[in-house]
Amino acid sequence: MENIIQQFAENIIPELEVTLEEIYLKNDGGLSKLTRVIKKHIDNLGQAIMKYTLEELDQAIKESQERKKRWVVQRSSDEKTIITEFGEVKYTRTYYKSKIDGSYAYLVDKYMGMEPHQRIDKNLESKLIDLASNYSYAKSAKLAVKEVQLSRQTVMNKSRKLERIKYKKQSEEKKEVAILYVEADEDHISLQDGKKTISKLVYVHEGYEQGQGRNKLKNVHYFSGIYSNPEDLWLEVADYIEENYDTDKIKKVFLSGDGAGWIKEGLNWLPKAKYVLDKYHLNKYVLKATGHVPKLRFELWGGINTLDKTKVKRVFKKIMKKTEAESKIKAVRKSRQYILKNWAGIEAYMKDKDAIGCSAEGHVSHVLADRLSSRPRGWSKIGADQMS
Repeated sequence: MENIIQQFAENIIPELEVTLEEIYLKNDGGLSKLTRVIKKHIDNLGQAIMKYTLEELDQAIKESQERKKRWVVQRSSDEKTIITEFGEVKYTRTYYKSKIDGSYAYLVDKYMGMEPHQRIDKNLESKLIDLASNYSYAKSAKLAVKEVQLSRQTVMNKSRKLERIKYKKQSEEKKEVAILYVEADEDHISLQDGKKTISKLVYVHEGYEQGQGRNKLKNVHYFSGIYSNPEDLWLEVADYIEENYDTDKIKKVFLSGDGAGWIKEGLNWLPKAKYVLDKYHLNKYVLKATGHVPKLRFELWGGINTLDKTKVKRVFKKIMKKTEAESKIKAVRKSRQYILKNWAGIEAYMKDKDAIGCSAEGHVSHVLADRLSSRPRGWSKIGADQMS
């Protein structure tokens, strides 16, 4: 043990000196950098102490007179790797056969409460499930233990296993609703390197209910983050619905948004889902197209509200004839393309009385924009994901 502590000091002190010099002379990193350096060495120390402790305990069991009465050594120095919050811990242990019933066991693992073939410490499993409630499975793996590559499949399996235990009672009493609403939008965030990224927001609710002075969403649940792979996001949304609702009782799921590809990807994950174009973005493009010809705005809305696509195209021709500026011509063409491309989403909204307008733009400003894009600062990609 003394050698471990000595090695720790020999490793950390030189790096701390270099780090403090960089912080002082170059104003590089500050407290965050110092924290990362210390944590790296603390994790290494934790791995070393855990390896030492497990192997010392294994040796003590091997030399125990009580053990010799009940267990016989089969093999020594079998290697095992267990992933902990410190990182990977590799240690050797002894394999025994019972003199009583002929069963086999690694007694040190049994003594420490480890299951056969267990690869991940239960503390880390709990941390993974906590993170997975707010981040994608891939992101949860990276945040939980940075020095070890855990697959998102591993996180998903642990998440589902622990959630089944934690919510067993609730799952027996899943909510029964006929209609579910899933709404989505995004916000653009400035990063520290001058680039931009997109933070996504999805929320599931059961419709609107009367609140104090305004309607509010009923039983709303939010998902937000950068989610470079949309499948991670929609897998979490689908899991949430499966865990909390009796899906056999759901007759309709309305997926509402601005028509972005990542939003429509949700149709592949949500059973019984129907895409609805939210009226906020529809209205935005109508205004863009008719800002210079307000008299044609009413006519354009007339075509949209009656689902007369031919009339909509005819009105756009009228608008184009009254448009001269090149920039405005591009805006009108873009609006026309957007409306016609999302016509099925407009039809779904107009034809189904159960469809309601998407409120996501307002939720973006409250949930994401107030903390990210509306503040004049640059975020690291990790920081932006954590803040969202």
